[in-house]
Amino acid sequence: MKVNPNTKKYCHTTFTSYNKIDKNTGFSTSSSFYHDFPVLQKATKIIEKEFPDGTDIFIYAGSNGEEALSVNTLLNKHRKYKIYSLDISKEAVDFANNKIFAIHPLAEDGFLLNQNNYGYKKVLSTIFHKNFTEIKKPQTSIDNVTDFIYTITFGDVNLYPQRYFVPNKPFIKNINFLIGDINDIDMLNKKESAGAIFFRNAVYQITKNDLTGVLQYGDSPNIEINRKRIIQELIKKVYNTLKINGIFVLGNHLQEHLYIADKSIPLNETIPVDEARNLRFMKKHPLIEILTMNGKFKPLYESVIQGLSKNNSLKIPLIWQKIK
Repeated sequence: MKVNPNTKKYCHTTFTSYNKIDKNTGFSTSSSFYHDFPVLQKATKIIEKEFPDGTDIFIYAGSNGEEALSVNTLLNKHRKYKIYSLDISKEAVDFANNKIFAIHPLAEDGFLLNQNNYGYKKVLSTIFHKNFTEIKKPQTSIDNVTDFIYTITFGDVNLYPQRYFVPNKPFIKNINFLIGDINDIDMLNKKESAGAIFFRNAVYQITKNDLTGVLQYGDSPNIEINRKRIIQELIKKVYNTLKINGIFVLGNHLQEHLYIADKSIPLNETIPVDEARNLRFMKKHPLIEILTMNGKFKPLYESVIQGLSKNNSLKIPLIWQKIK
């Protein structure tokens, strides 16, 4: 992977969805339906091809459950598959188990509210409305519509009101929303391995690879954290949990793929960004380096990661398959 030395000019890619933060964990409880749809579509097709009779699907950092629900709508015979949506935030899991989901017309998944759309968005809108029923605004707050960040992002919440949906009961029977940490993945399902593990846009959280702070706000990075070791331990657990031919799905967030170099990385394997703050990036992508180690995984699907190169043309594998 060639890292653009001028990446410091970029801020990390932000979701257009509003963002509700869990007070205890500091992580987001918000999500959106069909985020990075091409990856979701490709992943579900691989799952169905490799495991036509069904398998367990683990979705970690599942937030309020919208990613698991999106995956379920894309599986042709979803009842064959058991989906576990897990998040370390109790607040996020409570939202998921409440089974009321909010969509804002200006959010990333706002196209689902517009029936006059075209192409894949029209197809997704049809699939969504087949599996969900709209309800009136509930008495309880859903994802805190008056959240400070939300009101700044979208302005007048009354001018652009959210709409609310509940999944149809037969559609959601194969999904469990649970509190869970991917670091405990090897303890969750001891009896049977999984056919797929989704861990999208969350590796940077467990490695403290916070580019928002160091690039946008100018904080000094924590170079004491051995990020490669954390990733190596994570991938080992993922490998031990996956079935042969099972897939591991990553996210498309810049923070997942551009890594701050800690003090364990030799200087000749880094690119200086800000010497005053000792901010350097790793030349090599630690996730890819570890996934390809010993030939245990192979890449199946690549996607462009915004901000990794000047012309945004650099593709990174986001779907990996366990091959031995």
